[in-house]
Amino acid sequence: MGRIKSALLVLVTILFYSGTAFGFQDQEPQSRDAALLANPQRAVHTFLHWQQAGHKNPDHVIKTMKLAEADREGKIELADRLLKVFDARGLLIEYDKIPTNPNYTDSLSGLSQYILFPSLPEVYLTKTAQNEWVFSEATIQTIPDLYQNTFSSWFTFIVDNLPEWAHNEWMGIKVWQYLAVFMWLLTGLILMKIFTFFLDNYVRRVAQKTKFTWDDDLVDGVEKPAGYIFLVSFYFLTFSNLQFSVSISHTLSITLEIMLSAAVIWLLYNLADVFSKYLGVLTTKTETELDDQLIPLIRKTLRFFVVILGVIAILQNNGYNVASLIAGLGIGGLAVALAARETLANFFGSITIFLDRPFKIGDWIKTGDVEGTVEEVGFRSTRVRTFYNSLVSVPNSNLANTDIDNLGLRKYRRLKTVLNLTYSTTPEQMEAFVEGIKAIVKANKHFRQDMYEVHFNAFGAHSLDVLVYVFLDVPDWSTELQQRHNFFLEVLRLAKDVGVEFAFPTQTLHMDSFYKDEPRKVGEERSEEELAAAVHEFGPDGQKGKPEGIRIFKDGEEVDFGANK
Repeated sequence: MGRIKSALLVLVTILFYSGTAFGFQDQEPQSRDAALLANPQRAVHTFLHWQQAGHKNPDHVIKTMKLAEADREGKIELADRLLKVFDARGLLIEYDKIPTNPNYTDSLSGLSQYILFPSLPEVYLTKTAQNEWVFSEATIQTIPDLYQNTFSSWFTFIVDNLPEWAHNEWMGIKVWQYLAVFMWLLTGLILMKIFTFFLDNYVRRVAQKTKFTWDDDLVDGVEKPAGYIFLVSFYFLTFSNLQFSVSISHTLSITLEIMLSAAVIWLLYNLADVFSKYLGVLTTKTETELDDQLIPLIRKTLRFFVVILGVIAILQNNGYNVASLIAGLGIGGLAVALAARETLANFFGSITIFLDRPFKIGDWIKTGDVEGTVEEVGFRSTRVRTFYNSLVSVPNSNLANTDIDNLGLRKYRRLKTVLNLTYSTTPEQMEAFVEGIKAIVKANKHFRQDMYEVHFNAFGAHSLDVLVYVFLDVPDWSTELQQRHNFFLEVLRLAKDVGVEFAFPTQTLHMDSFYKDEPRKVGEERSEEELAAAVHEFGPDGQKGKPEGIRIFKDGEEVDFGANK
């Protein structure tokens, strides 16, 4: 009896475990499917992992294609094509960023969907009624178009019909890919040469036929960057045909995208120069000179913003959160402002200069110990070319808070001097000498005619002093020096004709033993008629006046001393 009970107990146990085992086997496929598609991360892992070499399992992969209306082979082909699109475009998947929540919902649409790549929004996962995450019907329908847009049909045909040896791998890259890279680079360079040839021989010719000059500058400015943009664009649009691995394609995609952005920045940078030149042509037609001074500042501002916006665009396109970066800079803004207060002071100083207009480009100014011609007004400093040809950069903050003597804005240049005549000069000679100088001034068109003073001004310790206070109407310093030279030569010649001598500091010592001797006779006596004639001869209609300088002849040819430059 006991043996019967033991046998029955063993039989029941066997049946129990057998039933459990059979039940587990019936539920295992469903539970495994649920595990493979439990959340977006698991679904993406199932799609990618079971297509890798060494552990391929098409039966697992096609589970992500459940919504496709195709047989098993058709689903396998869809999955294979989608993976090739990801790899060729360099769409690198980071598992850590994929949500693991089975009940994940999109923050924008509120639906149970997950978009794998922002640059490819048509490819996304969706949650089914069985709580499984699979590729959506829209994704499955767009796979053929994605594949066709990613790979050239004729190129794919050539690759599929290559001999077997061309598909052998060396260092992880197939032989045909090495050959394709060479042809790819060569084709891009040839197309770029054709593009630049078209610009040089057609577009430039059209620009040269116009009466404008800015279009020629435009062609010069865009020729090189446009050719570079054309080259990089070709590479960026066709690199997916090389069918590299996802890591190589990803690196290549980022590199080409940065190169393309840099080329666009280069183009806009050159266009800023062309635009500045065009503004310069417009400002030359206006009467005010303020806009002429603004051109260099506008050019620098445009260049600055082109570079800054270009860098921001590159960072934004490569996944950097520029908004958080700017916010981080804002936190340290106080420290930056304190450290750069001199720079800010110079910047506002430049604004003050443009608003107040104390000088313009080309003016002769003197500020502090610096004297020279203004060459450029920048954000930080003003560059002054001194008369010994050095270039001095003066901070704009200093210019805004100091005295500026703008010698370049003078309409007239003053000449003030005192001529010292000896005490032997007679009153008649003095009068003739003073009137003669006035005649010289009247005869010279470079002197201001409505304002000048020439007078016997003082009895000096050793001379009779004649004040000469006149103004020159000349455009620059070089002409001023030349006219001063001519004027003083005229005065010397007048003094000789009038018979006066210039004094120099002397002391006369009278000796008792020589009281009978007559002192040295200084100067020459002239009659009143001779004095009047001398004054007339140096006047506007006189024959002896030479307001433009003395002309000396040797052997019948004029000797050029550089006096009449």
